[in-house]
Amino acid sequence: MKNIGFFEEQEGVKSSTRLNSFILLIFYCIFSSCWALAGNLIDSNFIIFSFVILIAVFAPKYLHKLAEIKGLKSD
Repeated sequence: MKNIGFFEEQEGVKSSTRLNSFILLIFYCIFSSCWALAGNLIDSNFIIFSFVILIAVFAPKYLHKLAEIKGLKSD
């Protein structure tokens, strides 16, 4: 069995959705670190905002996978 890379759906098939999610996650980590280091409060609004951003980062990949599964079942 051949190894499939982290940013690949199948062997040799790159996944731009995974790459975009990873890039957005890195930017979110940088943003939240800068926010905390600047002395801003980590209150309930920031936690809710963080939760919404994390959902937005990973939802496209999840929805893409659901669409693939539904497409496979209808064939």
